[in-house]
Amino acid sequence: MVAMKPFPCVNDFNLLFSIVAKKKHYETTISLTKQVYSLGLEPDIYSLPIVVNCLCRLNHTVFGLSVLGLMLKIGIEPNLVTLNTIIYGLCREGNVAQAMRFAEHLGDMGYQSNQYTNVAIINGLCKVGDTCGATSYIKKMEERNYNLDVRAYTTTMDSLCKDGMVSEALDLFSHMTGKCIQPNLVAYNCLIHGLCNLDRWKEAAILLGNMMRKGIMPNVLTFNVVVDYFCKERMISRAKSIISFMARIGVQPNVVTYSSVVSAHCLLDQMKDAMEVFDLMIRKGCFPDVVTYNSLIHGWCKTKNINKAMYLLLEMLNNGLNLNVVTWNTLIGGFCKAGNPVAAKELFFVMHKHGQLPNLQTCAIILDGLFKCHFHSEAISLFREFEKMNLDLSIEIYNIVVNGMCSFGKLNDALELFYCLPSKGVEINVVTYNTMIKGLV
Repeated sequence: MVAMKPFPCVNDFNLLFSIVAKKKHYETTISLTKQVYSLGLEPDIYSLPIVVNCLCRLNHTVFGLSVLGLMLKIGIEPNLVTLNTIIYGLCREGNVAQAMRFAEHLGDMGYQSNQYTNVAIINGLCKVGDTCGATSYIKKMEERNYNLDVRAYTTTMDSLCKDGMVSEALDLFSHMTGKCIQPNLVAYNCLIHGLCNLDRWKEAAILLGNMMRKGIMPNVLTFNVVVDYFCKERMISRAKSIISFMARIGVQPNVVTYSSVVSAHCLLDQMKDAMEVFDLMIRKGCFPDVVTYNSLIHGWCKTKNINKAMYLLLEMLNNGLNLNVVTWNTLIGGFCKAGNPVAAKELFFVMHKHGQLPNLQTCAIILDGLFKCHFHSEAISLFREFEKMNLDLSIEIYNIVVNGMCSFGKLNDALELFYCLPSKGVEINVVTYNTMIKGLV
């Protein structure tokens, strides 16, 4: 464009900036504006707000504020959308207190905050864990006779539910409906989820019924919560009836729906049933994810069918799935329980080749497995390697090693490790003391 003659007008460039920004190429947009400004094009009321938006989206709101200052300096009056973008950026970066101060000054600047302003601040407060602050902010806005919309209340209800404060969320729901604000599907979903998490299914069922009577039909997220609840309560037949109902009303189960049922069967060692659900989801065109496979691998390891667990591991790799630490931990623990700690140790080192670093649980699983299979020397040798790696080993791992040393008759080594724990910054607990007393008696 810059090589065109005649030179394009500012509106043409602004259209380009807008299109590139809408495609979320924020850095490219900023680079283009710099290039065009360097050619003598004057920034205007359309281009600078685009720059502010891009900077805020890139978590550089402090620079967005600088651009806002430039706008005011050269006599360009920002609109409320630009100011709300600054508030959104500050909240997104966790600077909620600064965002609230900025919002308070909007009136002094001749602007009236709107729904977007309030939702941005409430969302920001909830994201930093200040749910009480969000409820207080709602009260303050109501006292000022601001008309909050359903998003403000729903965001706060969701945060309350995630904090386990479901009764408070229900009170806020009643308060909202009392103000003739109609709840949406998101509001119902967060409440139903919160109630199910606290094993308050009867209340969740009433809420679900009320929702449907009002013409708000549940979506796959709603059903996933209900299916997961029944699965965790070991009521798998009821979970499957919910899936059948989903099909009847045209809601397609997704990988989360099926994975909940697969996991429930695996926990009950019902591997044949789990594989039937697994095969069904593939036939329905719903491809398993790492969570589904992890459940099945855990199930086969529990039943000591390591060959089938390894087959699933290879299938995951062939399907291009990224194995996570849970996958490896499950397999390593499975080999140990099946009495094959050598293979477990090999898997422990194979993890690195697949780009997965072991966590403390991995270390605990392999050490515990080696000791229980009477591979004491290998366990102690591996433990020494962990120490050389300067891993921040937990007391649980030290307890496994102390117990293993005592079982192996290495009482002096156990005592030496026991006495040096405080110098390592590890707090000895009752399990450690009981293990040492048992070993010395």
